[in-house]
Amino acid sequence: MSVRAHRTRQLALDRCLQLLEEAQVRGQSRIDGPLGAALRRHLERAGVLAEHRLEGRRIDRVLDDIFALQAQLLGQEPEDSRHHNGY
Repeated sequence: MSVRAHRTRQLALDRCLQLLEEAQVRGQSRIDGPLGAALRRHLERAGVLAEHRLEGRRIDRVLDDIFALQAQLLGQEPEDSRHHNGY
């Protein structure tokens, strides 16, 4: 993968994280329609296709998924925050 493609994917995943964190600040615990559509657009830019509907999923679970995608992109082992939070 070229450096430019890698950077584009990383930026798209970063934007997903930002959108999810902003939703949490607003008090959302689950993904609604507009947030789901925005996330799908950025995931497509990152070269990832959502295998299932995002709407209705818990934001903290989707954050874990995005962090795992970032770790893969960086060639690291993904860390599952559920292990740290006692889930």
